[in-house]
Amino acid sequence: MASPILQAESSECGIACLAMVLRHHGGPADLFELRRRFGSSLKGQTLKGLIQQANAAGFSTRPLRLELSQLGELSLPCVLHWDLNHFVVLSKVGRSAVTVLDPAVGERRLSLAEVSRHFTGVALELAPTADFEAEAPAPRVSLGALTGKVTGLWQSLAQILAVAVVLELFAITAPLMQQLVVDDVLTAGDRDLLTVLVLGFGLLLIVQTLIGLARSWMVIVLGQTLSLQWASNVFGHLVKLPVAFFERRHLGDITSRFGAVQDIQRTLTTAVIEAMLDGLMAMAALVMMLIYAPSLAAVTVGAVVLYGVLRWASYRPFRDAAAERLVVAAKENSHFLETLRAMTPLKLFGREDERRARWQNLLVEVQNRDLRTARMSMAFGTANAFIFGLENLLVLWLGAKLIMGGMVGGGVSSGAGLSIGMLFAYLSYKTQFSTRVSALINYAVDLRMLRLHAERLADICLEPPELDQLPDNDLGHLAPSIELRNVSFRYGEGEPWILKGANFRIEAGESVAVVGASGAGKTTLLKVALGLLKPTEGEVLYGGQPVRHLGVANFRRQIGTVMQEDVLLTGSLADNIAFFDVQPDRERVQVCALMAQLHDDISRMPMGYETLVGDLGSGLSGGQKQRLLLARALYKAPRVLALDEATSHLDIANERAVTAAIAHMQLTRLVIAHRPETIAGAQRVVQLVQTPQGGQVLELARVVPAETSEAAMPT
Repeated sequence: MASPILQAESSECGIACLAMVLRHHGGPADLFELRRRFGSSLKGQTLKGLIQQANAAGFSTRPLRLELSQLGELSLPCVLHWDLNHFVVLSKVGRSAVTVLDPAVGERRLSLAEVSRHFTGVALELAPTADFEAEAPAPRVSLGALTGKVTGLWQSLAQILAVAVVLELFAITAPLMQQLVVDDVLTAGDRDLLTVLVLGFGLLLIVQTLIGLARSWMVIVLGQTLSLQWASNVFGHLVKLPVAFFERRHLGDITSRFGAVQDIQRTLTTAVIEAMLDGLMAMAALVMMLIYAPSLAAVTVGAVVLYGVLRWASYRPFRDAAAERLVVAAKENSHFLETLRAMTPLKLFGREDERRARWQNLLVEVQNRDLRTARMSMAFGTANAFIFGLENLLVLWLGAKLIMGGMVGGGVSSGAGLSIGMLFAYLSYKTQFSTRVSALINYAVDLRMLRLHAERLADICLEPPELDQLPDNDLGHLAPSIELRNVSFRYGEGEPWILKGANFRIEAGESVAVVGASGAGKTTLLKVALGLLKPTEGEVLYGGQPVRHLGVANFRRQIGTVMQEDVLLTGSLADNIAFFDVQPDRERVQVCALMAQLHDDISRMPMGYETLVGDLGSGLSGGQKQRLLLARALYKAPRVLALDEATSHLDIANERAVTAAIAHMQLTRLVIAHRPETIAGAQRVVQLVQTPQGGQVLELARVVPAETSEAAMPT
């Protein structure tokens, strides 16, 4: 089989394995298309779901339970269940080792003892059926589709190229000085000619240096321009992606993929220009080599061709090693960031050493890939040095024979017509030729390697953003009611329904509490109602109008929210309450803090509202964070207030005060809560319960007065 297809999401190892088997049989192996076709569950893939997807892709499937000794009897490639929570592709079985394509880290050659520690004993054979259709590979995505439009690119490239061409013209004349000094100055002892030559070429050197400085500066400016525009384009697309995209990926992996922009920019800033220049310079040097000595030129060209063949043959191993390194490095980075964020619980549970050991294992995996690349680089460098060392010896040997043959024939003008000065000039030209062509080959390989970075960047750039093309519109004329009409939702095909046929309506000004067992899908319900998750079936309405007709952005401007996973940003308390409004209303900031019962706490702080908030809200208590988030939601002047356990960290007195302050506001409220005090403040209670079919359904509980006791709450 070819190189592995690496998963882009933490839970899509199943469809990545299916993509590898599809590619082996000549089918479409586009991971993005498979993800769009089959969906991707946030909770991972089951064997049953993988079988359904394989059948839909045109395979007959045969799940097996077998012993380790029976691996050689499987029809390859097949899928193995791995570590109880992962899938890999078995591609080769040897006497003492097997080769698996792991979508998480790449190709792995493991001993049977290592396989025994991971293999669960379950395998899935896949064979193409009559319905299987081999398809041509999907067209490659252009770089412009990934990075967006860049203004002034071609104009800047043309300017740099023009300056560089002039610079190379000076470089092509340098060997002529060596020939003139050796053949004319040294043989004739002409000191005046030497002085003229040195002054003339010295002046050329000064001009060449100044033009080189100008070119370098232009390349730096172009690099900064590309970096700014490309990074801005990709980041602008990234922030428009739906919430589900970020929930399916580790933070370190997203960071790693976004960093591909810099890798692409660095390569293209130099590669495009240098490749064109090296091509022109190589052609000019080759012409001069042929003029001086065609037989010697054949030796040099042969060495360069051999280098190109060697470089091309080593491309695949280098690419696979680089791809695997990017994946394991992203895992190591994610683990590092998670460790920093979880430092308090790690210390409380005494798990620092275990966390450090796991990080070291991930770092060792990164270093193993680096070591693999270093070994290949060492072997390639040795072969490269041998090829051009041998070429240099052959050129010197043949060149010396040509010179001596010409002398035997009665002087330089007879025989081969090669003088000592001409040999020196040829050596300079052949060095330029071999260096430039080698660099050109390396640039070609680097450009092909950009496909690796482009594939990783495509995971961001090809992900469709939230569809919201409607213009800004004030929805103040609509009543602030929210309705779920026949809404069903599940995270992926084959997953159980979280919501199934949900119908309920929150009238304008009404306060509704959503209750249910933990994990019943209350937060999912809220995210669907807020437009963060798209319903699988049905639709959400605001003011009696479908949200998709009103525009998600217009709809969200009507809503203030406090979510369970809400975070604070680095800045002052006032900045966080105003959520970094470019023109904050300081008076409104204070009013919202008063309603959230936070003003007194802020007044006791040394810097008041200018007190700085640490990373993710460090330095504040849980109750202070929640009240600050509530003040932020109120600053938005919403018509609908959605709260997901927003007062769970508050004491009863503060919660009652906050509830009373909000109750006097003309707001529609949707509250998810477990605490009886919070539920008692609602006018109506909606309960989420399990159905015998395993799905989720909404049931409307009876109206609950505000003074209802805990005993009257639905269970």
